[in-house]
Amino acid sequence: MSYEQLIKNWHAKASEEDYFSKFVFEYLAFIAYLKTQKYLSNDSDRQAIQKLKQAKDIRKKYLERIKSRKFLRKDWEHIKQELDKLRLGNASRDLNSVEEIKWWNCSKNNLDEMSPEERQEIKGVIHSLSDWGNMVEFWCSIRNNLFHGTKDPERERDRFAVEYGYKTLKELMDIFLENNR
Repeated sequence: MSYEQLIKNWHAKASEEDYFSKFVFEYLAFIAYLKTQKYLSNDSDRQAIQKLKQAKDIRKKYLERIKSRKFLRKDWEHIKQELDKLRLGNASRDLNSVEEIKWWNCSKNNLDEMSPEERQEIKGVIHSLSDWGNMVEFWCSIRNNLFHGTKDPERERDRFAVEYGYKTLKELMDIFLENNR
């Protein structure tokens, strides 16, 4: 079995089950695609994510999809409203103290390359419906909090994050897989 087939299988599997399972399978397909199909190198997951944040062609396609698909636009509007009320944070180190997400607002290859203005921007929110870098970081943060933190299917906020993480990431995976055909 090739990576390409495995990615397609994970993407298909993500359409089944609960949103926690859907998100996990979609994220597996996403990171495998980045590392084996899009950026063919031995980059770390973080390096591949940062390259995606800088990818103007993918950014353009995804933002066009947000404009053309009402349900996707509404999903991102809902995410933006929710994060404006309570910012997303990193719960993977200390479950009792949520930290700011260090890669939020950063589309550079290295955190040291961030400008003073970028460092001052509010973290954990989607600034606009064209905030591509933080949309990507939203998916990564959900993954990190789910795998290393305490995402609980009984908590409404956690259900929200994985449901909308899945719905919005699925659209990106659809773009990737359409491009591979």
